[in-house]
Amino acid sequence: MKTAQISALFLTVLFLLFGCGDGEDAEMRLGRRLPAASLEPAYGGTIVEGSIGEATNLIPMLSADSASHDVAGMIYNGLVKYDKDVNVVGDLARSWDISPEGLEITFKLRRDVRWHDGHPFTVHDVLFGYETIINPNTPTAYAEDFKQVKKAEALDDYSLRVVYEKPYAPALMSWGSMVVLPKHLLEGKDITKSELGRRPVGTGPYRFREWISRDRIVLQANPDYFKGRPYIDRYVTRVIPD
Repeated sequence: MKTAQISALFLTVLFLLFGCGDGEDAEMRLGRRLPAASLEPAYGGTIVEGSIGEATNLIPMLSADSASHDVAGMIYNGLVKYDKDVNVVGDLARSWDISPEGLEITFKLRRDVRWHDGHPFTVHDVLFGYETIINPNTPTAYAEDFKQVKKAEALDDYSLRVVYEKPYAPALMSWGSMVVLPKHLLEGKDITKSELGRRPVGTGPYRFREWISRDRIVLQANPDYFKGRPYIDRYVTRVIPD
């Protein structure tokens, strides 16, 4: 092919790529940023994620596998969590104070939180979870952090004080999603036999919808989530072992 023909073909390709369509299309092809208004998020859609293993139990303190925790993490909240910059921020706790010697943490809890069944969340759910996780009859791998606690007490329905025998570095972050349970659904019951292991009730951004063994777990956006309804309608975990 002659040089003139090659040049003509090259110019034709450029024209097709950048010469057709309106200005907005051209900007998109050139990788330029569109106006902010066109990038506003919209509600709807489904995220489907593959997992090589199936969840075993959706009560966080009873499960030791990542498949269970990945799902439960969207159903339950803790008192605190890490943000995208790995800073400790409030979750169910709106604030906290740590004593100068590091032996006491006083949490102030949010008052606008409800469990997925509509029951209000209070400090008694946190205390119930704490008492459950340190109970020797609870088969959990996460009790050690809470065995460092000398005393945990409610100051009122939305205030929790935790006292340690000695300074404990992971004390604050230990009050993450592992320890908060719905007392009104589990009190007086054997947690290992509870239906919440397969049909959980949490406070998080997604509500449990269905679990088809060896196939999928489906979660639905919680319209009453205290931080605002998630934009994505559904979250599906598909079990794909091979």
